[in-house]
Amino acid sequence: MDAEQDMIVHLVGVPHMAKPTEGVFPAKGYILIAMLLLAGSGRMSRQSVAALLWDDAPEEKALTNLRQLLVRIHRCWPYDEPLIETSGPHLTAGTSAHRSDLATILALQKSAVLAERVQAVLLARGDLLDTVDTGGGELSQWFRGERERFRRLVLALASDVLVEMTRFGRAQERDIDAIGERILALEPEREESFRALIEAYGRNGNIDAVNRVYAELLTMLRREFNSEPRPETVAAMRRIQASAPRTRLQLVSQHDEPASDARVREVPALRNFADLPRVALFPPKPLPDQTLHTLHRALIEDVANDLSRHRTFTVIAPHSSFGVADAADAERLAILKTGYLITSYVLPGEEHLALRLVKQPGDEIVWAAEYPVGLDKLPFAFRRISRQISSTLASEIERDQLDRMRADPKPTAYRHYLEGQIRLKNCDLPKLRRARAEFKQAIGEDRSFAPAYARIAQTLQLEWLMLGGNDPYLLHQARHEAETALAIDGGIGEGHWMAAVVALYQRDFDYSAEKFLVAEALNPHSADLLSHHADALSHLGYADIGWERFQRALELNPFPPDYYWWFGCTIAIRRRDFATGIELCKNMSSEDAVLRVLAMCHGLMGNVDVARQYGRKLREMYPGATALEMARLAPDRRNEDINLCAEGLRIAGLD
Repeated sequence: MDAEQDMIVHLVGVPHMAKPTEGVFPAKGYILIAMLLLAGSGRMSRQSVAALLWDDAPEEKALTNLRQLLVRIHRCWPYDEPLIETSGPHLTAGTSAHRSDLATILALQKSAVLAERVQAVLLARGDLLDTVDTGGGELSQWFRGERERFRRLVLALASDVLVEMTRFGRAQERDIDAIGERILALEPEREESFRALIEAYGRNGNIDAVNRVYAELLTMLRREFNSEPRPETVAAMRRIQASAPRTRLQLVSQHDEPASDARVREVPALRNFADLPRVALFPPKPLPDQTLHTLHRALIEDVANDLSRHRTFTVIAPHSSFGVADAADAERLAILKTGYLITSYVLPGEEHLALRLVKQPGDEIVWAAEYPVGLDKLPFAFRRISRQISSTLASEIERDQLDRMRADPKPTAYRHYLEGQIRLKNCDLPKLRRARAEFKQAIGEDRSFAPAYARIAQTLQLEWLMLGGNDPYLLHQARHEAETALAIDGGIGEGHWMAAVVALYQRDFDYSAEKFLVAEALNPHSADLLSHHADALSHLGYADIGWERFQRALELNPFPPDYYWWFGCTIAIRRRDFATGIELCKNMSSEDAVLRVLAMCHGLMGNVDVARQYGRKLREMYPGATALEMARLAPDRRNEDINLCAEGLRIAGLD
């Protein structure tokens, strides 16, 4: 619905008509329309209207003035849909009046759709009938009361909207900016509005904006009231600053020495490498009785060209490396002086490209992975796959160099990492936090231990889930830790995996999908990763593909932990296979974790009595939560999936 495009009457801010009128529309006509829209019953008696508009005139004179006003409005409005309708002694707002900004705000503020409530706030471009003379007496009192009520409605709605849109720490900054502009324009000296903005930017992880708004608040308070912020505002600032992600990454050599080479200074982690390693890529090899498509060769050539962007190694031009490979000339290969050789082939019977990164000399395989390169999809995904492969290869080459640079392997760090891994299995909140403490100790021993950063991200995301998904600061810190892991080692599957999981719950769907694909290419046989990817695919709208991955995960881990079955239940619901969802719940050690799933499935299957039994338990666990609020806890991309889950919960008895 494009409510603003459909709008023809403007009563908020400067009143005016969006459609041409016959002559000047009377000011009291705008007041009359607003009165009728704001009336609790939707209509007012002629006597009440006349007494408000002409409170200083006798009743008969006031009624005469009202009749004349209605005639003027009718003459000014030459359209079929009326502004004012008469019903005996009463007046009501007509069809055209309901196409006003005021009527739209009053309607949208009750909507269950966040985007529509945001639109209601953005329509408040000023006060009610901002430039209209309020007169005196009862009319003046009406203006004071209704304007105050209108401001309270918009400001309360804006605060609620800011909380909801930043719940996962990933609102559009321009939307927060626009809402801030509206609420500060309505009441520029209201500290609560500044605080709502500060908290919204904080939940969204924009510390610069937090500091900017706080500075504006300080300036306003000192200028207007010669005062300081209230304790609750100061406490909000302290909480946000304490929760802000801290950068801990310090990738430098243990033997730092001044370097004059500008190229080396740009990459501090590689300061003690005097000469950059040379990388050669060979074209894909055809297997016996197999013919390769020219696109596969072009893909590897594109990867080689893309790798040339990196500054930590040099890439031999494909023209030379492909020529050496095609001629199978060992002498010419020696002339290339390669430090790394990248070879590839298309797997038989499949549409996957297998790559190997080999250290030269010695033929030591340091990395291998597979990528989907089906010819039906390759032309459309060509650039994405090329960039994905090249980025992973670059990270692997740099990681291998860093591993060889480090003389002290830090075995204690690995022990702490393993201790943390043990505590992560089927953990509760205390074990989760102890696991995080172990991972932090691992980093204390070895600051470039990328897997530990990735696992810290995992503990933060799981804690966010256990605490009800209401603390976006935990998600911000989790994303920061995952990105730190990738900054140290871009070839680590756990880093891409955790970045994908966090992004999913932040509703950053495209980034999540991309990171899951990279993680699976690096760890194609990880059952845990496959189960998480399966769950993510169902939330992204690909439940059938997710189910296939879920089955593969069970083949690799036939006696899995509980969360596998929880993933399977959620996938089954999005496949509309509610009976399977109920069956999978039986594998859980406790029904408490899947009460929502059971309530939804039984409700949607028509088992109303059973669904309501689970619904009663849900109301006890989550008092006051509505069906729609509970359905929105899952990171579903499609509204139809959210509405389906909400409908199942409503059948189970939730409001």
